[in-house]
Amino acid sequence: MHLSAISFEIKFCEATLQNCCVIASSDAIRVLSLRAELTIRSNLSIVSPVCPEKSCAMTAPVQYIPPRRVAQRHGARRGDNGYVNPTFRGRILFGTFILVFALVSLWAALTLSTEGFYLLKDGTPPSCNINPFFSCGNVMQSDEAHAFFTVPNYFWGLIGWGVVAATGAGMLAGATYSRWYWRTFAVGMVAAWFFLMWLFFAAVYSIGFLCLYCMVTWVTQSIMLWIVTPWLLREKLLFDNDRLARIGGRVLPYAWLIPVVNLAAIALAIIAQFPLLVPMLINGY
Repeated sequence: MHLSAISFEIKFCEATLQNCCVIASSDAIRVLSLRAELTIRSNLSIVSPVCPEKSCAMTAPVQYIPPRRVAQRHGARRGDNGYVNPTFRGRILFGTFILVFALVSLWAALTLSTEGFYLLKDGTPPSCNINPFFSCGNVMQSDEAHAFFTVPNYFWGLIGWGVVAATGAGMLAGATYSRWYWRTFAVGMVAAWFFLMWLFFAAVYSIGFLCLYCMVTWVTQSIMLWIVTPWLLREKLLFDNDRLARIGGRVLPYAWLIPVVNLAAIALAIIAQFPLLVPMLINGY
């Protein structure tokens, strides 16, 4: 049906309705639907090699425009929500990775918070007080254990790793995130790593005791940071920069080497500072 025919039918229906005392609901709906169709077809612009005129666009085939071209037409950038995100397989892999490691870290933080509560309540020793070197109770009672606003560190861990776990679960469910979210996510990961490395240094060289559950978070956060960062760079979720994307893509297959070096340095520092720890563990103490 051409635009002229639609316009004529609308005018005829409106004239008929004006001359009637009672307006049938079906007639009113017909007028509204015709007006909607006229508006849509008047604003429709379809490219047709057979019929370039707008008046006969009703019979022209619809030209399919891929979503990426539509996004580019409207100025969307790689990494923006709803445009370029990891492939479905990438979302599954990455979401599972950060979800698993975040849940392990959450478990450690939750265990510390529970045992810290009972330690303060009735003096119940934590379960990781296993020898003279591993003593979570002494670490919990140190000044470094509540470094920010006198809030115990494990409460911050519950918040931070809860966000990471929710992000991973969201990706598994098909959620996408804007670039500002990924930048905030990356900053949080780096800040958490620096904070945990500071706690490692304090535990080994200042407090003089090790916390087993704290060490679990040292491992998980070190692995997550050095895997997540090049992955985000490769997908251009942090910066719309081809050079950084290439760097991230080249580093990612070998990114596992960085946490290995990181954790090896932690292990060597612990062995050097507590030389009797390894023989004691070997002998079952």
